[in-house]
Amino acid sequence: MLLSEEGLSAAEVIIAAMPRPTFQRARRLLASLRNQALYRISLARGRAAGAYTYEAGPPNEGRMAVDVFLPADAATPEEATDWCRRQTFRDLVIHGLQGHWESVWRVDRSGPLNDPASDPLLNPGARARWFMAPGGLPAVYPAFVESAVGVAAAEEVAGVCLLERIPNAPVVTHAHDLLTEAAPWTLWSSTSMDYDARIGKVSDPGQRRLLVKLVEDQGETRSRSPETYHRFRRGPYLSTRPLPPLLRVWVQDVSGMERRTQEPQTQRPGLLVTVPFLARGGAEHTLFESLKVLRSDFNITFVTLAPHRPELDDRRGDFHDEISSHMICLGDLVHPAAMPGLLRSLIRSTRAEVLYNANSTTLFYDFGPSLKADFPDLRILDHLYDHLVGYIERYEDPSLLNWIDACVAENRPIARVLNEKRGWPLERLPVIWSCGRPAEAFPANPAAARREKREELGIGDETLVLLTAARMHEQKRPLDLVALAQRFQDEDVLFLVVGGGPLEDDVDRAIAASEKAKIRRLPFRTDIPELITAADVGCLVSNYEGLPVFMIECLQAGRPFLGTNVGDMGAVLKATGAGIVVEEPGDLDGLERAVRQLLDPERRSALAARCAAAAAQLDIKTCAERYAKAFRNEPLADPVLGSGE
Repeated sequence: MLLSEEGLSAAEVIIAAMPRPTFQRARRLLASLRNQALYRISLARGRAAGAYTYEAGPPNEGRMAVDVFLPADAATPEEATDWCRRQTFRDLVIHGLQGHWESVWRVDRSGPLNDPASDPLLNPGARARWFMAPGGLPAVYPAFVESAVGVAAAEEVAGVCLLERIPNAPVVTHAHDLLTEAAPWTLWSSTSMDYDARIGKVSDPGQRRLLVKLVEDQGETRSRSPETYHRFRRGPYLSTRPLPPLLRVWVQDVSGMERRTQEPQTQRPGLLVTVPFLARGGAEHTLFESLKVLRSDFNITFVTLAPHRPELDDRRGDFHDEISSHMICLGDLVHPAAMPGLLRSLIRSTRAEVLYNANSTTLFYDFGPSLKADFPDLRILDHLYDHLVGYIERYEDPSLLNWIDACVAENRPIARVLNEKRGWPLERLPVIWSCGRPAEAFPANPAAARREKREELGIGDETLVLLTAARMHEQKRPLDLVALAQRFQDEDVLFLVVGGGPLEDDVDRAIAASEKAKIRRLPFRTDIPELITAADVGCLVSNYEGLPVFMIECLQAGRPFLGTNVGDMGAVLKATGAGIVVEEPGDLDGLERAVRQLLDPERRSALAARCAAAAAQLDIKTCAERYAKAFRNEPLADPVLGSGE
């Protein structure tokens, strides 16, 4: 009965004679029961209530303007101007309001707009397309707010909310009231919502089925600590009415949103860096350290294209604070259908001369050709990490030569395959190896740090520790380490494995089943330099690699390395003599022979003596210089390592 409008109306007639408070409570209860029934029926049919699809909408040519309702401790125009200047949307206008839409000030990147009547877009009587309530400049970082502004511009939603948590209920019938009170910052569409400052509420005209898109903020809103930094994800939609099995969201092309003013720019070329996400891995490490050196040479903007994954940790705080505050988190906020227009708008607003797709994502190959067609002078560089797996398969398509200007190869086999089998000229295949850490990242007193870390972990002074720091993923073959440890049950050898990922449960079960094997897994940690100092040997038994940062870190700390001959890992170890190479991944007999060689202290000492010279050739400065040349289309010779003898 409750599933029909007639049934609900009949029930309302029955309770209409009740006292008004009772009637209202009963009506809300009926609506809630009906919503739950619809939700369960949709699940029973195999369709999740509230799922959403995207359809193309008309181009969006509006101005990026936001009205801010100001509390008593309102921001000054100067503070608002500074806030605007930290955004990449060059034409963003902030309009301070009090009371019921009473103008206090308007600012853009250039400062207060003292004569808004001269521009019809800034007429005080005209509503901005979005407004913030209950008011105040947001506490979250400006770049993340700008990402939400991009969502509002590209997706036809009534609001975008940055929340500390998302309610568990599948349907919230009075979302505008809830979010006005709960959201640290909320962006509302002025065409579908209004704000009544007298009661401090956002009013809902009830004309739209789709109300608001929520974006979860799992970190501390004001924190700048990497450990508690904002971790965004795509949030659900809420509705003021029962959610149908599918919601249609109109996606608009915002690429035509031209900038009103063309302010003078610095002479630094614009560099737009697209990444899937900014995790705490080797690829992100090299990107961070290199661009940290180059931040004064390029005007850098980061754009993430995939949702961040908590198990891989989140380094957006590091990149934001130490390289560039221009960071647009598209992957966590918008559907891929809305991304191309936002990228075009960013290319224009940042005046990007170079687009570097770091660590790759499939979306890049979908967007790239149209971006090159619209911006033929934009230098586009891609990044590949292996010559056998991953995105190198995309290079079977010869059309990539028409729009990718250069492919940054993480090792020489990648360049060789693309040159010999795909017809790419070598001058368009710069090889840029990973880099190590700054010297200050390692303990100043290695001996003391070694004793302290071993005591913390309960490891004896004489135990030979082989350390692996890697994702628990098939690429790294962590189960081989468990099998290898079983062969050394009678020796004082500990295999220490650090990291998390999709195989972590399988690894833990294998370790538990091997009761006598001396192997431990620790979850993801940030004290890798201290762990390397506490270990005796670094070890990776991977299926494939570019040039692993973990290996370089071990060489920096004077720890010999055991690795498989994949990527350029084997080539570097052979050229420098700083480790032992096993030719084939999965060769447990070969790995066992190598570990038995490393049981000899003299053998370890001979290898360790070559580590420093090897690491010195893989430093941050060299890596950054090679990236700068690749971005500027300057000749780049193939990297060559000298002997570590």
